[in-house]
Amino acid sequence: MEILLRIWRPLCHIQFWIMLAIYTVLGLSSNPGSMVPVFNDLLMHFCGYLVAGVSISFAWPTTPYWKRAVFLLGYSIAIEIGQHFLPPRTFSVLDILANFSGIVAGLVLFMLLKRIAPVWAKPFVR
Repeated sequence: MEILLRIWRPLCHIQFWIMLAIYTVLGLSSNPGSMVPVFNDLLMHFCGYLVAGVSISFAWPTTPYWKRAVFLLGYSIAIEIGQHFLPPRTFSVLDILANFSGIVAGLVLFMLLKRIAPVWAKPFVR
């Protein structure tokens, strides 16, 4: 268990940055539909950023929730701005709202996980 605790946080950091790199590639490619199937754009944005909210919380559990939300929202807006300059992609306020909703849901889910399973979560989330 002690070895797991020593490598847990670095693994969470690595996972978070890899996830962000994948989101960047998908967000800034001209045809992301060729890499992943697209079924409902706003739902995909929501789910992706829900995962990001949980992921950043495991990687940096002591960082205030509002700072995690601001970081992910800023990243989301930066991707949307980048899409404006990459035809056929476009800037979308609805995508940002879906992203923000997912971020909030992910952070709330993480808070609930800590409350539901405090004994399990204690060694991993401080």
